[in-house]
Amino acid sequence: MNEDTKIKCPYCGAWVDETEEVCPQCFAPLRPAKPAKQQGKLLAPTAIASMVLGILSINFSSLIIPGFILSAIGKRKANEGYDAIAANPDTYTGEGMLNAGRITSKVGLILSIVMIPLWIFYIVIYAIALSEGFY
Repeated sequence: MNEDTKIKCPYCGAWVDETEEVCPQCFAPLRPAKPAKQQGKLLAPTAIASMVLGILSINFSSLIIPGFILSAIGKRKANEGYDAIAANPDTYTGEGMLNAGRITSKVGLILSIVMIPLWIFYIVIYAIALSEGFY
């Protein structure tokens, strides 16, 4: 081994041939690991919007109409994201986020539908209370 081709191990200080990947004394890596090639895909354009709208549709489902509107827009944005991925599978990713947006939008829609009879019940009880003079 030539002295010019040796490097010092950063962990134990031993002199090692520069062609070695691992120190023969302490078995530490001599060079940082090469990062795996990243896929370089972009998040689908409407992935975040669909998820946020789905969550908002759940939050506003007790007001019925805003819940319906937000869930419809959230589901549409999720579909737009899926269409972008289908058209350019090598460019876009984010199926999980789109799926979350689609599911939360459906939950918001269901909760809005459930709130309709509850609001009707509340209005009827309130009307009865007014007619009986409780208010």
